Amino acid sequence: MGAFGILGISPLLPSLVEGFRLSRLDVAFVVPSVYLGGLLFSLPAGHLADRWGVRPTLLGGLGLGAVGLGLAGAAPGFGFYLACIFLAGVGWSVVNPVLGKAIVDLFPARERGVAMGIKQMGLTVGGVVAALVLPPIAAAHGWRVAVAVCAAAIGAPVLACWRPLAPLGAARAGAGAEAGSPPAGHWWWLRRPALLMLFGAGIAFGMMQSALLSYLPLYGVEALGFSAIVAGTLVAAAQAGGAAARLGLGAASDRWLDGRRPPWLVVSSAIAAVVFAVYAAPPAPRAAMALAFAAGVGAHGWVGIYFIASAEAGGARQAGLLSGVSFAAIVIGLVLGAPLFGVILQASDSYRAAWAVFAGLSALVGVAMAAAGGAIHAECLRARGGA
Repeated sequence: MGAFGILGISPLLPSLVEGFRLSRLDVAFVVPSVYLGGLLFSLPAGHLADRWGVRPTLLGGLGLGAVGLGLAGAAPGFGFYLACIFLAGVGWSVVNPVLGKAIVDLFPARERGVAMGIKQMGLTVGGVVAALVLPPIAAAHGWRVAVAVCAAAIGAPVLACWRPLAPLGAARAGAGAEAGSPPAGHWWWLRRPALLMLFGAGIAFGMMQSALLSYLPLYGVEALGFSAIVAGTLVAAAQAGGAAARLGLGAASDRWLDGRRPPWLVVSSAIAAVVFAVYAAPPAPRAAMALAFAAGVGAHGWVGIYFIASAEAGGARQAGLLSGVSFAAIVIGLVLGAPLFGVILQASDSYRAAWAVFAGLSALVGVAMAAAGGAIHAECLRARGGA
C-alpha cells in the first residue's frame, strides 16, 4: 500500500508534464524530491527502528507519507508540489530500515533472502498496480484525484495494521547480545572498506533506478510513440520484472553459492547494462514490453539482495542502522540519477547518449561487486558470528 502511494508518482509524470507545463529537465526533479527525504532521514529512521521497534516506526512513517501526498494533490504550483512529495518521502524513508530490521529479527540467515525478496516484491507489486490504475484515473479525473488516491493508499495501513502488527511492537529482547554483532556506535562502518564498496554500489544502483522511473514513461511517449496510458504499462512491466527478480534472486541467494549475496548483484547489474544499451539503439516498439520487464529485473531486482546484505552486516543489534545507511546510499543515487539523465538528454536532444551512459554505469557496478564480493560476504559472516 505504501509503495502504491509513493511509486505512483512515476506513472503520473506525463500528466504532471501537462498539468504544470513542465520541461524535460523539470521532470528530473520529481522522483528525486520523493527520495531526498530518505537521504536526510534514513539513518535516524534506522536508529529509531533499533530503539523503538518496528510497529510504531513503520506506521508513523506511513502516516506522514499520507499527509505529504494529500497536500501534494492540492498543490497550487510545481514548487509546492515538490515540497509536499519531499515530506511524503520523509515518511517513506522509514520503511526499508524498519522492515530490514524486522526480517533480521524474525528469520534465520538461511531464510532471509527469500523473506526480503517477498517484502521487496510487495513494493514492486504496489508499483505495478499504481502504474496500471493511476494513469486512467488521471486521464478521466485529473492528476490531483490520482494523487489523492495515492495518499489514501499509503495511509490505509496506519488504521488497519496497528493490532495485526502487535508482535512487532517492540525491538526483540536481547538482540544486542547476539554473537558477532558489530561494535557499538553509529559510524563504525566507515572503517570497513567492503561495506563502503557495498554502499557505493548502492549509489550507482539508485542512479539506475531513478533514471528508469523518471524517464521510461517519457521515453515511451517521445521515442516509441505511445500514449501516456500505454507508457504507464511500460512502468508496470518494469515493476513486474523487479518483483519477479526480487523474489527469485532472494531465493537463489539463500540456496546457492553458500548464501553469498554479491554475485546476484552482479547478475542484476549485467542485465541492466544490456537493456540500457538496447534502449540506446532504440528498440522496435513491439519489443517494448519485454524490454521493460527485463529493465525492471536489472534496475529494480537487486534491491532485496542489497538490503539483506546490509542488514546482515549490521547483525541483530544494528541491522536497522545499516539498513538506514544502505537506504541513504540508494537515495543519493536516486537524487543524482534522474538529473544526470535529464542533463544528458537536454544537451544531446537524444535518448541514445543518456541510455548509453547508464549502460556503462551498470556494467561498472557489476565489475565492482564481482571484485568486492568476497569481502562483503566476510562482513556478513562476521556479524552472524561466523555461522
